[in-house]
Formats: sequence, structure tokens, C-alpha cells
Amino acid sequence: MSFPSNATPDLLEMERKLLRQHLGLGLNHGDPPADSPPQIQPLFFIEMALHSSRGAKCKLPTCDKNIMPGELRLAMNPAMGYGSWYRSSANFYHIRCFEELADFTQADFLDRIQPLTRQTWKLRGLKAGSVLDGNYLVPGGVERLVLEWKVTHGKWIDERDGKEQKSLDPDFSGLLRMAGSSEYKPLLEPAGLSDYEYYNLLVTLAPYESDGPDDTEEWNLFDIYLDRTIKGFDNPHSLSTMLQRWHDDVALASKEMDETDERGRAAKRRLSAKAIRALERLSAIPMPQPGY
Repeated sequence: MSFPSNATPDLLEMERKLLRQHLGLGLNHGDPPADSPPQIQPLFFIEMALHSSRGAKCKLPTCDKNIMPGELRLAMNPAMGYGSWYRSSANFYHIRCFEELADFTQADFLDRIQPLTRQTWKLRGLKAGSVLDGNYLVPGGVERLVLEWKVTHGKWIDERDGKEQKSLDPDFSGLLRMAGSSEYKPLLEPAGLSDYEYYNLLVTLAPYESDGPDDTEEWNLFDIYLDRTIKGFDNPHSLSTMLQRWHDDVALASKEMDETDERGRAAKRRLSAKAIRALERLSAIPMPQPGY
């Protein structure tokens, strides 16, 4: 890709075109795709940053901050440039920085988002030992939020583009969206789902937290953090905003009152005991089963 010698290309615009080229897309939205698609289709993984002394460099050329250990980051895998055909290579970004490049109102970008979980780590080209040591994998709440955000954005894309929307099996849909509520009555264990994954969705990853049948204000993960409206769809930073709010509340829930300043204590008082219980449960990381 070249620019006229007298031009001063915008760094972000140039990086957007490089990203599209890396994905095998035309340089501009609406252009025909590249003649030779990438040998391995790049995916965008939401994962936990590894422990290191200085963190990892964010690939966005206009960002001068490192991605620090324990932060959520986006790993594009394979990486752009040298070695881009290997699954073991990756470019790292702050999630908000990557939103400057990728248009998640387009399926070409949205479909590539994957939370790094017990089910997707092999797609990332990781070694089992790294994952089983507790690296990379995201907490259950992040997994559920990213996947539901992706489904919500996909529905808006289909509606905008006049595509027929596919509906999930009612039993599976109920399990995904109603588990944990006192009103949810499981009907059938969805076909093809292991006992381990069924338990994860029914209990560990349930979006609802309830105090029982008399609870008129059940806590719901998606209602609290996910903006399902067209305003959320049009917000280019909806993913990072959602995950930052989750991260802030988890950090707050884990602290004792005397460990925070006055502002933090006031914020924690707004978290109910039920919310704290839910945040603690959804902070767990479901691990791969033996024989992965």
C-alpha cells in the first residue's frame, strides 16, 4: 500500500487499511475482498494480560501506554506483518484502542471476536500448560458479557441489512438468558452439551442472582452492564465501556471498606449484597476439563 509523496496520511486511517488488508478485506468498506485471503483467518481474542514487569506494548501507533498485567486486552491472532501465518503470533491492544480500528457494526469484524475461554484457547495457538497455569483465560462474567454483546450487535446488523434472524432452541435460549432466576425452570438439557458445560451455564455462569421466589429485584448481569439499544450499537466504544464497568465493580466488590477512599466507599454502598455475591461468582474462571 502506498501514498502520494506529498501526502501526510492519518496514522489511524493507515492502520485501519492495514488491518483490513490483514483480514483479506478490501481497503475500504464496500471494496471487493483481496484476491488471496489469509491462510489463517485472524481472530480477535479478549484475554487477560500476563504477569510481567512492564506490561505489553499496545500496537496502536498513537497509544503510548502499556497493557498492564491483570488488565483485559485484545489479542489479534495471527499478528500483522512478519509471521502472520502462525497461530502463535499475536498483536496486543487495549480494547478501547482496537475499537479505533475495527468497525464492530460490520460482520467482517464482529464475527472474529472471541473471549479466551476453556473452549477457545486452542484457536489462539496456546500451549495447554500456559492455560492450566491460569493464564490468558477470562472470568466467567467477561465470557458471558462478550458473547451476549456479540449476539446483540449481530441482531442489529441483521436488522439493518434486512437479513433473517435465526432463533435459538428455546431450551438453550432459556438456559443462556434466564439461569439463576427463581422463575427459571429448566426443561431439557440441550443436546450436545456436556454435563460440565450444562452446570457451568446453569450455575457458575448464570446471568441472574436471586434471593428466592419472593425476590422482586433479581440482579441480572446483562441488564447491569450491556446496552442492548441502538445507541449502544452505534457507540464505537461499547465493548470497552461495558468491560471497564464490570472490571471496576469487581475490583470494588473485592475490597474492604477500609481499603478504599470516601468515593470508593460510597460506590461500594451502592452495590447490594446480592450484586457482590454475583460478582464474586462470575469472577471465577471455568477451567478446561481433563482430556481437553
